[in-house]
Amino acid sequence: MNDTRPPDRPITIVQVTDPHLYGDPACRLLGVQTDASLRGVLQHIIAHQLDIDLLLATGDITQDNSVAAHKRFLRLAAGVPAPLRGLPGNHDAGPSFHQIWRGHADPIMDIGNWRLILLDTRVPGSNAGRLGDDQLELLFSAAKQAKHKHLLIAMHHNPVPMGSAWLDAMMLANPDALFDTLRQLPQARAILWGHVHQEYDGTYDLNAAPDPQKPEDATYTPHRLRLFSTPSTCVQFTPGGQTFSLDSVAPAYRWLVLQPDGSLDTGVTRVEGLGLKPSMDSSGY
Repeated sequence: MNDTRPPDRPITIVQVTDPHLYGDPACRLLGVQTDASLRGVLQHIIAHQLDIDLLLATGDITQDNSVAAHKRFLRLAAGVPAPLRGLPGNHDAGPSFHQIWRGHADPIMDIGNWRLILLDTRVPGSNAGRLGDDQLELLFSAAKQAKHKHLLIAMHHNPVPMGSAWLDAMMLANPDALFDTLRQLPQARAILWGHVHQEYDGTYDLNAAPDPQKPEDATYTPHRLRLFSTPSTCVQFTPGGQTFSLDSVAPAYRWLVLQPDGSLDTGVTRVEGLGLKPSMDSSGY
């Protein structure tokens, strides 16, 4: 779907990620009924986020990759008065994601003065991620065809370390290939992802830092990408934890307001009061 509205207005996107639904809605992940948790988050979005232009889901839609879980997510998300786009995570194995999501999984979307590009980072049989040549080519060609539009790139796996040994063993395996591609795309503005079940807000300078000893570095111009991860709609991982551990903070979603000039505003909204009781002594999942 291409947006036909005037490009000179802000665009509001709400990101949800890692709901880990089961085919049976009564099932629990680490003590949390993920179906009920997602419902609570979506109800908060409907009640508090007005005039949304897009609902974006960034993977691990399911825990068991069941058709029933994918279809239930689509039914629940339909209650949000906005178009939906989504991409798969490592728990959404196999081709069923695209067969079920159909047009909701189209990897390119123009909205206002921005182009959204969704990348598939799955590696069969692995919890870690990688961008294949086909995905890097998709990114490059979609960006070149976008011409003047600002670029927002979404994926499931984190392209930078989170400072957590067990999580960083499952990050994107070839981030240099991603950043090398983006270095050729001056309209790239931000990357956002899920996977890590915690909030991150940082920057990455695609241009090498200047060396004051080299006169040619006087021409250095920074190209800073904004980088974001978003908490899960169910359980959260402890930031900086070197081994698996759960955080007690509430589920959340991220909102982004994309400005016509390529700048953006963003924040994470926690959804309190859902009565969740994660199994804090869990050693993994």
